[in-house]
Amino acid sequence: MKRREGRNIWGFDGSFMALCDKLFDVMVLGFLWILCSLPLITVGAASTALYYAVVKCVKSNEGYAARAFFHSFRQNLIPATILWVTFAAVSFLMQLNIGILLDKTDGYLGLFLIALYALVGVFVAVAACYAFPALSRYDMPAGWILKISMYMEVRYLGTSVVLLAVLVCCGMLIWKVPLLMLFTPGAVAFLMSEFLERVLRKHDGRQH
Repeated sequence: MKRREGRNIWGFDGSFMALCDKLFDVMVLGFLWILCSLPLITVGAASTALYYAVVKCVKSNEGYAARAFFHSFRQNLIPATILWVTFAAVSFLMQLNIGILLDKTDGYLGLFLIALYALVGVFVAVAACYAFPALSRYDMPAGWILKISMYMEVRYLGTSVVLLAVLVCCGMLIWKVPLLMLFTPGAVAFLMSEFLERVLRKHDGRQH
């Protein structure tokens, strides 16, 4: 996974071997994300590390992918876990409320509440798409990362819609072909970074 520096594979001077090298790193990082997410409690740290390594190594050609992944994983383990538990708890409560309403209520009020809880769940999911990349880039406490991720979600609504579309499409693909779960994490992080980096660069923060 040694980096090939000084070449832009997306330009005319790119090479097939350099492209294969990057694709290999994206796949390896995806497998590392799955491996480090297995305890479930560490999904946030794994997601932060995945984004960090994709941007730093795959896109910027700096360092070694696996080394960058584990560096970020260790560095952000605590704040990423706090964020992940927060997002997961809110999402669980929203799904629980929707399940109760579907089983116990009917009429327009019940439909309104179901739609409201569903919207909150979507808001939380998209906020998470901003939070872990922001944590990988900025030296801020978890509370500030949570605030800035929610601000970005509302401020950059177009980007938020694109991120949601990527999540939905990825989820549908995995639902149809579960085996794709082994190959999609790195690719999704790479695709999202194309939009997220434009947002993150606009905000001050000390990079890790």
